Amino acid sequence: MLDFTELSDDGQDLELLVRELLFSIGYKVYWSGRGPDGGRDLVCIEDAQSIFMQTSKKWLIQCKHKAKSGNSVGVGDLDDIITSCIQHECDGYVLVTSTYPSSGVASRLEQITKNDKTPVVASYWDSVELERRLRTAQQWNIAQRFFPRSAEGWQIFASERPNHWTANFKGYYFHLTNRIGSSCQMYLKDIEEKLEYLESHTLPDKHFMRLRSVYFDDKHGTFVWYVDYMHPNTEKLDCNSEQLEEFLSQEWNDTFDVKIRGYLEYSDHYDPDHYDFYDRYMGQFILGMYRPR
Repeated sequence: MLDFTELSDDGQDLELLVRELLFSIGYKVYWSGRGPDGGRDLVCIEDAQSIFMQTSKKWLIQCKHKAKSGNSVGVGDLDDIITSCIQHECDGYVLVTSTYPSSGVASRLEQITKNDKTPVVASYWDSVELERRLRTAQQWNIAQRFFPRSAEGWQIFASERPNHWTANFKGYYFHLTNRIGSSCQMYLKDIEEKLEYLESHTLPDKHFMRLRSVYFDDKHGTFVWYVDYMHPNTEKLDCNSEQLEEFLSQEWNDTFDVKIRGYLEYSDHYDPDHYDFYDRYMGQFILGMYRPR
């Protein structure tokens, strides 16, 4: 069970957690600005596919962090939901809380949804629902980043292939693939040591390396480590992928596939583990091949 008291008292961690969770699911998310209580509201755009015309829905997300006190979110903790939604041109409202809403709040949200005179629907995520949303292969690394104590350790999820898994460890999300075998337990310690090795390098500010996948050739005892070198897109690097691969490869059984990627830190569409860093390369991850240069 996640301990929501690990989040910062000012509620900013909860806001960032929800933003990253929604973004990882594939929604467009941006800040709407500070609310009357000093918190930042989020606006989430949910696109719906159609054979006729693509449509979208805008949700106003408000976060209330009361885990330290354990109190519920009361009616007095909310502003005028309808007015706020109209102000931000939103079709729906979601309260996200690290505890739970009071019966009065739950009733108010239900009444808003049932009122035919207002175009707004309203709902909530309490701590139980929030943890349920996080407890997936793709999202658990977010939990590990925000809950380093209660979400620590390995989380490994099976796929439809007996030799392929997705893993979360120390806030990283990556794939594991064997050439033959149907177990990955024997080399988890190797991965822990490799992550420590990657983290040991002193890099410029806001530069970091993310492990994306590990391919283990259990016939020959060799590894392919798929790593992205991330840097602000306003900066230039003095090296290329091949030079980084040569620098990182120090063991006879290690091969590195490094991609250098620039990122826009303050973009509402940036996440260090965006699905684009994974989905398009699944063929290479599964076969142990180099990603396209």
